[in-house]
Amino acid sequence: MSYVVQTSNLTKTFQGQDVVSNVTMNIRQGEIYGFLGPNGAGKSTIMKMLTNMIKPSHGEITIFGKPLKHDSFNFLKRIGSMIEYPIFYEKMTALENLELHCAYMGYHNKQAIRDALDKVSLENVENKLPKNFSLGMRQRLCVARAIITKPEFLILDEPINGLDPAGIKAMRKLFKMLNKEYGMTILISSHIIGEIEQIADTIGVIKNGKLIEEESMDTIKARNTEYIELVTSHQKKAAMVLHDKLGIHNFKVVDDQIIRVYATDVPQSTISKTLILEDISIESIDRKRTTLEEYFIKKVELDQPGI
Repeated sequence: MSYVVQTSNLTKTFQGQDVVSNVTMNIRQGEIYGFLGPNGAGKSTIMKMLTNMIKPSHGEITIFGKPLKHDSFNFLKRIGSMIEYPIFYEKMTALENLELHCAYMGYHNKQAIRDALDKVSLENVENKLPKNFSLGMRQRLCVARAIITKPEFLILDEPINGLDPAGIKAMRKLFKMLNKEYGMTILISSHIIGEIEQIADTIGVIKNGKLIEEESMDTIKARNTEYIELVTSHQKKAAMVLHDKLGIHNFKVVDDQIIRVYATDVPQSTISKTLILEDISIESIDRKRTTLEEYFIKKVELDQPGI
């Protein structure tokens, strides 16, 4: 198996405190790696270390099969990135900013610039100044800058921040296309966990600078629990019927209307019929599976001492 990135005990210390601590992560060639964690967990710091923007205090990084050293820079030609808030030369047009980036990268293809702008739906902004862009437009311009050179490895830190639902959907489609058609390996972080769930092959969960889990999405989905979600205005009576009439003990009362039944061996039709016969109105009853967001929140909470 070929890896684009491997880290071993990666650590970064600021003012005597570890903001990244002993992180060992593996990003396979050709996959989309979803990086999840609360604000301040260390995601951006790791991304900066992968691009040599900041140096590790301890540990090792291997990129494209070679150790990353303090003076490594040639590997950057194979990487596209956007990390933290998008920064541009505000007195230069969008086109001039992208031309300058290409010159810096040694990549001379003006058509590629226009193609990148088209891909992020910024077809008519070449002569406009980034200082007049909305946050969403700046995000899209930054993604365009990251993908112009068709890099082998794409690092995206909160790329859909500030985008409307249509923009988020378009970006999701773009990332899938870059991965499938161009073979780009993508490391992507986002607060919108539902979006990561739709595109990622592997999930890395980081908390307080430590990588607490790294699993394939297939493994996570297989592990997550199926349940029947019941919505009723007669929640207390429904809970009694489930327990006393159907002998179901494995259920959870979520709030004053929702009950989740985890005993999926009892047919949904049997539950519905029994509740109706007991004169309990049902607003909805559906079979569901735990979402990645629920799984992520549970992982982060369980990692806290004393919980």
